[in-house]
Amino acid sequence: MSAAPSGTDQSRADYLVRNPIAVGPPADPAEFRREYARFEHLLPRRAPLRVLDVGCGTGAWSVHWVARGCRVTGVDFDAEFIARARLRDGLGDAKAFRGIVADATRLPPDIGPFDVVTLNSLLEHVPDWRAVIGEAVRVLAPGGMLILHTTNRHHPFQGEVAHFPFYPWLPGPIRDRILAWIMKHRRDLVNYTEFPAVHWFSFAQLSCVLRDLGLDAFDRLDLMRPGQMTGVRSLGRWMLGTDERPARGKFLFYLLTPGVSLYARRPDRSA
Repeated sequence: MSAAPSGTDQSRADYLVRNPIAVGPPADPAEFRREYARFEHLLPRRAPLRVLDVGCGTGAWSVHWVARGCRVTGVDFDAEFIARARLRDGLGDAKAFRGIVADATRLPPDIGPFDVVTLNSLLEHVPDWRAVIGEAVRVLAPGGMLILHTTNRHHPFQGEVAHFPFYPWLPGPIRDRILAWIMKHRRDLVNYTEFPAVHWFSFAQLSCVLRDLGLDAFDRLDLMRPGQMTGVRSLGRWMLGTDERPARGKFLFYLLTPGVSLYARRPDRSA
């Protein structure tokens, strides 16, 4: 992913129409508040926080970090998206937000360090996803936190390939053949993107990678508290961990959860 999306002008226009997160309003602020409440206690006690939003698109999530007083650097390989991000309401202040066109697998050597690095819906689209994680960890300051959201291979339904339940459960070679046909004949099923999802992950897989890189990893279930599970979700409170025991029923949790959310903290050896 070292160059901006190719293709005809019409395919680009179709992509923008079918992917409102690319050019649309900020991501759901209520969802961001709920997530922030879960991981806030893991954040470094530093102000303002230095945040790197890798794969920021047009800044749909960056804007929420800026609203909390953070200094945000947004990185995307698509120059048009970075230009649009700079024009987004809330991101116009160059002191609060800077946009950089760069490859997530090869970030500028002097770009960091950062207190928070976010990889939101990115890993699934990048062939060399391990390089993306390696770069994110490289620029993470001691005591900093990596926030990662990606596809879940255990969940039978997904939104990456339209009208295709159980797609994540197919063997890789079969998925590859199906995707090759889709990219040639039915690009609409992947919202006209040039870079559809090609990877599907589990929490165990990604947490192992991060622990090998020296980070402490948690998932959403590890961080949730009973009061944050309301309505129908309250039926799952038995899964939550306590000070005496870890969270339970994680396999069931991931059968019911569309994506993998992972929060990893780099220990601060100097503290």
